Amino acid sequence: MGKMAVFKASSYTRKANGAKASVRYIENRPGKDKAKIHRNLWGIDGLMGRWEAYRMIDEAAKGSYFYRLIINLDPHTEDTHKDLYLREITEQTMHGVEERVQTQVQWVAAVHDDHTPLRHMHIVAVLPRRLDRPDLYALIDLTTQAALEQRAERDKALALSRQLQERGKEAEWER
Repeated sequence: MGKMAVFKASSYTRKANGAKASVRYIENRPGKDKAKIHRNLWGIDGLMGRWEAYRMIDEAAKGSYFYRLIINLDPHTEDTHKDLYLREITEQTMHGVEERVQTQVQWVAAVHDDHTPLRHMHIVAVLPRRLDRPDLYALIDLTTQAALEQRAERDKALALSRQLQERGKEAEWER
């Protein structure tokens, strides 16, 4: 099989304090050369403040699993121009998580594109159960498909834009 997106469940906790620490990490992980950085947090409804993320964690049902998830796209086949809409891919992936666990999932995410050449997403999600291997494999496939579809759309738009630019140059030359 060729290269594909990575959907990784890096860890989970059942403790709210651990989930809140993960929120702080995805929001404030140091950038390149340990530069202090503040990243925007967002969820399905748009921008989210840290306190809103904390409230999401505090209001989670008893017995919830707080997952730290990572979406990392392949730079050679998917995010070749670093122009994919990571938020859209994340939303599609999290919708897939909801389908796997058969319930609405609360989550908060942040784009990390400043400390490594590979743009990626960090997500803290509240799940009613553990994800198993079949779940993870299905979510890797879903994330890869979403990234490849978006890549094809972006490449098609880029090719069309170049064609239009060339036609414009030809029209100017003929004047």
